[in-house]
Amino acid sequence: MPSIKIDCLHVGEYKMNCYLVENTDTEEVIVVDPGADGDRIMQKIGFKTPVAVLLTHAHYDHIGAAEMICEEYQIPLYVHRKDEDKLMSPEKNCGKGFGRNITVRTRPTLLEGGEHLSLAGIDLLVMHTPGHSAGSCCYLLPDGAGLISGDTLFAHGYGRTDFDDGSFAMLKQSLKQLFNLTPKMPLYPGHEEAGIVGRDPAPENG
Repeated sequence: MPSIKIDCLHVGEYKMNCYLVENTDTEEVIVVDPGADGDRIMQKIGFKTPVAVLLTHAHYDHIGAAEMICEEYQIPLYVHRKDEDKLMSPEKNCGKGFGRNITVRTRPTLLEGGEHLSLAGIDLLVMHTPGHSAGSCCYLLPDGAGLISGDTLFAHGYGRTDFDDGSFAMLKQSLKQLFNLTPKMPLYPGHEEAGIVGRDPAPENG
């Protein structure tokens, strides 16, 4: 298993959590949710080598610097197919409602959920977790290294479901997936501080 280091930058007006997931053996980096402050994200990347941008979902506060990062490093952008239409629509990505005209022209690689991505020598499982948005995803790191949950789950709550494609019923099902992960592991949410998610394995009989 590679040695994984996770750095968090608070970016944008709502202090969204942008994560740099680094394979310290190779100094390659996966950038998750570059929501704003692209210059500061690149300064933090420094001399390391970014290999991809992953989006947990495509609301405006999570995508604002995605195009800048992808163009600067010539790396692919990943998003769930059900959130693809938000990239070019301030109405759908909720930016218009907050007075922000945010779009991303980078053509994405579309996810369905269930994929195993091998990026920077790190194997990630894509978990489709709709509810906050139709295309919300979480990224499960290997060997209990953690879960990057976007706005699906926070350390002390869960994401709002009152946007056009939000659904509390779907979010409840998504949360069940996350609560049943084993073993307990670090939670890296889209806002606020880190937490813990999952449960301990059931003891073996005998």
